[in-house]
Parts: sequence; C-alpha cells; structure tokens
Amino acid sequence: MTSPLTPNKLLWQLVQPYRGRVLLGAFITLGTTAAMLAIPQVLKRMFDHALLVGDRHALAGMAGIMVGLTVILVLGILARGQLLNYTGVRVANDLRQKLLGHLLTLDVDWFELRVGGELVSRMTGDIQSLRDFVSFSMPMMVRGIFLGVGALLALLYTSPMLTGVLLAAGIPLVLVSSAMGRKVKVLSRKQQDRFAKFAGALGEQVAQPITIRAYGQQATMREKAEGLLGDILKAARQMIVANNILFGTNMAVGFLALTGVVWLGGLQVMDGHMSLGDMTAFLLYLGFLGDAVGNLGNFWPAWQTVLGGLERVGEIIATPPHIVNPARPQKLPVAKGGRTIVFDKATYAYPARPEEKVLKGISMTLPRGKRVALVGPSGAGKSTLLRLMLRLADVGNGSVKLDGVDVRKLAVGDLRQQFALVAQDAPLFSGSVRDNVAFGKPNADEKEVWRALKIAHADGFVKELPQGLKTAVGERGVQLSGGQRQRIAIARAVLVDAPVLLLDEATSHLDTDSERAVQAALEDAGKGRTVVAIAHRLSTVRDADLIVVLDKGAVVASGTHAQLMKRSKLYAGLAALQLRQ
Repeated sequence: MTSPLTPNKLLWQLVQPYRGRVLLGAFITLGTTAAMLAIPQVLKRMFDHALLVGDRHALAGMAGIMVGLTVILVLGILARGQLLNYTGVRVANDLRQKLLGHLLTLDVDWFELRVGGELVSRMTGDIQSLRDFVSFSMPMMVRGIFLGVGALLALLYTSPMLTGVLLAAGIPLVLVSSAMGRKVKVLSRKQQDRFAKFAGALGEQVAQPITIRAYGQQATMREKAEGLLGDILKAARQMIVANNILFGTNMAVGFLALTGVVWLGGLQVMDGHMSLGDMTAFLLYLGFLGDAVGNLGNFWPAWQTVLGGLERVGEIIATPPHIVNPARPQKLPVAKGGRTIVFDKATYAYPARPEEKVLKGISMTLPRGKRVALVGPSGAGKSTLLRLMLRLADVGNGSVKLDGVDVRKLAVGDLRQQFALVAQDAPLFSGSVRDNVAFGKPNADEKEVWRALKIAHADGFVKELPQGLKTAVGERGVQLSGGQRQRIAIARAVLVDAPVLLLDEATSHLDTDSERAVQAALEDAGKGRTVVAIAHRLSTVRDADLIVVLDKGAVVASGTHAQLMKRSKLYAGLAALQLRQ
C-alpha cells in the first residue's frame, strides 16, 4: 500500500478545481457580512439622531437604508447558497468517481477480504459528510471569520472596556473547544468504523435470506446486528457527551458574558459615558460575535468528522493494484482457431496465506482449438488456473503464456479480450435481459443478441418473458430461474466471440434436458476456439479432446476419457461416482 494522502491534502485536492467558485462564495459572504455589520450603525443613528431630535425625514432615510441592506443580505445569502451547495455536490461526486474508478482497478483478492456493505458505507456516508462540509460548514466558517473579525473591531470601536471583558471571558471557551475538537475527531472515526461494520453485516443479511432462514439463524443474525448497533450507540453517546460539553460551555460563557456586558454597559449609559445608540449597537455586535463564534464552533467538529471520513476513503484510494499493464506491452499474433495456453512450472499462493501453495509448479499445454477439461476434487486448483489465465492473479513463480507470450507482458485489457467466461453462479446485473447479454459488447445490435441467445438455447424463454429483451432481471438476476440465468450468461459469452471460451461449471444449474441442449450449443460455440472447461459432471468431460486431472495443486494425469479410465485411479473414481448418480 502506498502512503495515503493526509485527509487535509485530499480535501484540498478535491476542492482545488472549484477554488474560483469557493472564492466567489467567500466574496459574496464578505458582502453580506458588511451589510450585517452596517445595520447596527444605522440603528445607532436612528436612536441618537433621528429619534432624539424627532427628524421624520432622517428616520425614513434610515429605514430605507435598512431595507436596502436587508435586500443585499437576502440576495447574497441566496446566491452563496446556490453557488456553494452545488459545489458541495460536485466535490462529493468527484470523490465518488475517484473512489469507484480506483475500486475498478483493484485486484479481485482485495475485494474477497472485505465486506461489500463496508465499501458502500465509504461510498455513501463518508462522502456525504464531505458534501455537507463543503456546502454548509465551509461557508459558515468563512462567514464566522468575516463576521467575527468585523464584529470584534466594531465592538472595540464602540467600547474598548466592554470588549476587554468579552475577550477575557472567551479564553476558557477557546481552551475547551480545542480539547473537545481533538476528542470529537477520534470519536467520529470510531463511529464511522462501527457504522461500516453494521452496513457490512446488513449487506450479508440482505444477500443471504434463504441460507439464514434455512438454518434457522434469524435470532443469531439479529443478535449480531443488535450488538453492532449497540456499538454504534455507544460511540454516538460519547459523541453527544463531547458535543454537549462544548455546547454547554459556549452557552454558559455566552450568557455570563452577556450579563456582564449589560450590567457594565448599563452603568456606562447611566454615567453618560455611552449613548443609548452605542449600547444598542454594542449589543447587536455582541450578538453577531456570538453568531460568528457559533459558526466557528460548529465548523470544528464538522471538520473533524469529514477528516475522519476522508481518512478512511483515502486508505482505499492509496491501495495500489498489483495487476497492472507492463511498461511496454507486447502484441499477440492474430488468433487462428483459438489460442494455445501454456503453464510452465506455475505456482500460486493466496496473499493471505503465502506459505500455503494452491498450485505447485504446474506445467501443461492446452492446445489451440481443442476442448480441454480440468477435473479433480474440490480444492485441487482448477478455478485458480482460470484466474491465472485471465490474470486476475499472477503466478508466484513460473509463467502462463498465451500463444507464446507471457500474460504479464500483455496489456490487461488486450489479454482479457481473448477470453469469454461463463462462471458457475452465472452472475447477472440489475437491468434488462439485453443489458446482460450485451454486457461484454454494449454496442451489439438486436440481431446479434438474438443469435447469441439462440446458440445458448435461451431465445425460447426470453420470447415468453413479458417484455422480451427489455424484461428486467432484478438484482443479481433474481427474477430468473438458476437455469435461465446460466443460459443468459452463456449467451453473454457467445456474443463477445473471443478466441478462448472458459467454462467454470457452466451447466451446473441446468436440468438434464437443458444440459443436453446447452452442451450441444456450446459444442457449436466452441468450434474454431480453445475451450477450457471446469466440470464435475461426466457428461461435460468424456468428449473433451484433453482431460487434465488435478489434485492438491498438481497435475496427476492427462489424456482422453478412455485413456484416463485405464491409467488414473483418481479419474476412474470420479467417473465411477458420476455413474452412480
């Protein structure tokens, strides 16, 4: 993992493209602040001049100025809100795009070690806090600075003595705010982490309803969720205590300072050292200062919250992919009837268990244009071989070559265009039937889509669907049966027309009749291509040109079905088990 950007640097990196909009928002804020600061001076003149001497024209003039200042204030606030609210949306959207784009570059192994709900939490909650910060907290901070400095200068101008009292009262407020701000940052990170864990657990429950109910574990899952919610509540309670201490300190100091100012200011007015207009202006400026301090006080915990979220998002963005393009990618020769795939002393171990070899120096050749079956007991390394072909993972030692070129020397996109995959669980995406069939070739026309469906023996049931190709399949294809999902996945592989067809238990969800039909279709689809099939069913193995038997990460035998029945006890045992079923 590379060193992540600090949250502050990441925040600046995100806001920097919109610095013009932010500066314009600050300029507008300066204008509205000036309008606010002018209001007490207008009131002072109304009290000390127009009202004191009964000048109606002067009073009307002052009222007109007040209306003008109010219009400036309202229009400025509306313009600033429109400008910076949209900027906040843009910044959050940029971060989501940055995070999503990086997630699409990360290796499959990285996702398998994480819970999907936690990633969703990063994409939603953490980034939403950034939007709120840019849209609301930053403008309020700028407003607080302008208003606070302006109000403080006006207070000093109006009464230096009373202002000194206020500054003395603000010292404990600054100390408490600084200490509580650091604590809020730590608590915010803790609360966000715990919410991410709950989101992950919730995602599992939503994704696995059948398994949970079939094993009667609703109570267990509820207890787990309640425990995580309890952790969230505990962290929230600590956050509330910290914020309440800060709020209570602000309120106590504020009211005590106000009481002192009213008392001392009242004595100043009684002794003739201040006019009633000065006292009125001072109290208004005091209110403005309190408003400014409140803005700045609210900014601090909001800033710590967004820094906590950016720290978590930054950790993901800083994670580098291990599967990357070579500096100078090589080109493959033109495919002629498929590709030849060669494993040369290939080894592999999962990153989390580097000492445990999944593949132990495998060497074999999968000939161009032939149908090759990989068989063996669970855990033998069959699916890992497909991963290495697609370069979803890299070998530890040795190599995997496609038509004589090491796959690590090819551009990743070019390499994967050589393969079409039909996976065991036939994963589909939410959207229509057409969207899923054309997933690997989005610009395919309807004629091509129907041809692929026909080859996969899926055109019949698709025509019977309520909206045909436009029928929504639901999340993960839940609106279709397992066999239907499998045939849609096969049609998707057929449509991309790749030189190598990879079948990972491609007929595992089909009944016997459907299996025969799809097997015949795959025979046609495999002509002129290299077909590599992982299978347990004897019906998908016995007619292969080459069968490779794997066990414990090594090749233990290879040959045709007839040859292996004679010379491989493991294969013969697997075949006998199939025949008994």
